[in-house]
Amino acid sequence: FGSSQWMYNAGGGFYDFPISNSLRFEDGDSAYLNRTPDASNRKTWTWSSWVKRGNLGLRSIFSAYGGTANDALLAVIKFDASDRLTFDAATFNFLRTNRLFRDPSAWYHIVLAFDTTNATAANRVRMYINGVEETSFSARTNPSEDADHGINGNYAHDIGRNTYQDNQYYDGYLSDVNFIDGTALTPSSFGETKNDIWIPKDTS
Repeated sequence: FGSSQWMYNAGGGFYDFPISNSLRFEDGDSAYLNRTPDASNRKTWTWSSWVKRGNLGLRSIFSAYGGTANDALLAVIKFDASDRLTFDAATFNFLRTNRLFRDPSAWYHIVLAFDTTNATAANRVRMYINGVEETSFSARTNPSEDADHGINGNYAHDIGRNTYQDNQYYDGYLSDVNFIDGTALTPSSFGETKNDIWIPKDTS
């Protein structure tokens, strides 16, 4: 993030909170991070990360799988084969963008807020890109009110691959990955606009 095409100078300057490190994933190495958390809130959570793509096509960023291919125990945030950003559960799409993400030189800040306790069906899954809510989708399925779903259960969660299929390895960079248990947040918790540019801020 300290390069001239991104943060310019990790020591200060324009950015109030420069991020000095990122993690590079090489899909040919089948590299990923894995964690099995204690079971917690499967109705309400927020996931956030800065993402810079390498190889395009079908690549999973974050996923969870509890051992059965159904919508209660399977979920994945990924770029599909057409480079649309999707949030899938089992065989249906919660969200699949119309927009394509094909610029390997760009950093995208992605926020996915999930809250099935919300009485408004269209607000139960919300996606934000660089601080702006995504509203144009080629596919959308609103989860049922108060339903438990795959993220945040006591089973494998992966960053950088599809846990269920053991493939779709991510290629590119990820930085400042955050998972918030029990709260559906907006992008303002993770970034801010400065001179019309969306930049990170200190999430602590």
